[in-house]
Amino acid sequence: FTHPNHWRYDILRALDYFRSASSFCGTAADPRLAAAITHVRAKRQADGRWLMDWAARGARWFDLDEGPGRPSRWITLRALRVLKWWEAINENVAGTGSSSIAS
Repeated sequence: FTHPNHWRYDILRALDYFRSASSFCGTAADPRLAAAITHVRAKRQADGRWLMDWAARGARWFDLDEGPGRPSRWITLRALRVLKWWEAINENVAGTGSSSIAS
């Protein structure tokens, strides 16, 4: 994963997009996203944070994180937000039998 993404589109960015769209529309998560969620969970470190995999080259005004191979607060924020959404959606669907969070 990386932050900021700029032009790069990775699994975490895609999941954050689906999270946003699902929350906006009030729809359930697509179960086909489960493999991507598993990948995000697998990349979580023992301390609960996610590492930056790579950084885009080029000039920056300032660094947002410590760089590749180091924990990233922004990637961790996005990953936790996605996992919280996924777990809430699945808990809601399992608890009510509904396929929509709007129910």
